[in-house]
Amino acid sequence: MSSAATTPVYADSISQATVQLQPPVTIPIIIGSSGTALSMVVSTDQPQYQPNSIVNVQGQVTDASGNPVPDATITVQVDTPTGAELVYTNNILTNSAGTFQTQVALGANAQSGTYTVFASASKPGYPSITTQTAFVVGTSSTPSVIIKSVYSGDNNGNPMQTFTNGQTIWIWIVIQNIGTPFQGVVWVQVSSPSGVSVQIKTQSLQLQADQTADESFAISLPGNAPIGVYSVNALISDKLISQGGTFLASSETQFDLTG
Repeated sequence: MSSAATTPVYADSISQATVQLQPPVTIPIIIGSSGTALSMVVSTDQPQYQPNSIVNVQGQVTDASGNPVPDATITVQVDTPTGAELVYTNNILTNSAGTFQTQVALGANAQSGTYTVFASASKPGYPSITTQTAFVVGTSSTPSVIIKSVYSGDNNGNPMQTFTNGQTIWIWIVIQNIGTPFQGVVWVQVSSPSGVSVQIKTQSLQLQADQTADESFAISLPGNAPIGVYSVNALISDKLISQGGTFLASSETQFDLTG
């Protein structure tokens, strides 16, 4: 897993209407056709730490029905505020509850700022999946936005991973700002089982310091949409890309579309 950030290229829009993607697409795409999807959440036990602390990283992997997935291989990478790799480990397995945990030791001279945690899960018979979170060391004088979770569900926020053709799919994103007040844009890209981008939506986002918000997007696929595993990429940027904006956080999930 590379520590270098990938910058997607989008046509800018601040409305909730569907946005047309301008090629080339540089967002990592999860491709699967087995009809079985993985979902993963990852978090830290605190949003903020001081140097010489222990960071507990934990998460859970589930399947398309929400059941825990044991014995999935987990890779965790932690990058410093400058993008340098601090920790990389790939020998973690989920337990019978689908959960995993690892620890990261911060040195006494740990750099202040926002650290990024990347986690990926893989298991034979499933498409692999990657997500990320972040934490702050010391204090942050800038917005530090975390996607705590992203999942598919119904309009009330109840998680669902299996849908039928013509059914509205709601993508829910739980976002936390652990820095100064934030104003930016939330993006959602949905890709088909063959990796083709089928829908991109955006909406504006405002968060005060330490505020958490639930954002949702209604996704309607045509009745003849291909069945299989669809990937969802959720991202947050500080402003429109054409205005010099950068992506600050991203996370991925999947859902299963049946006939």
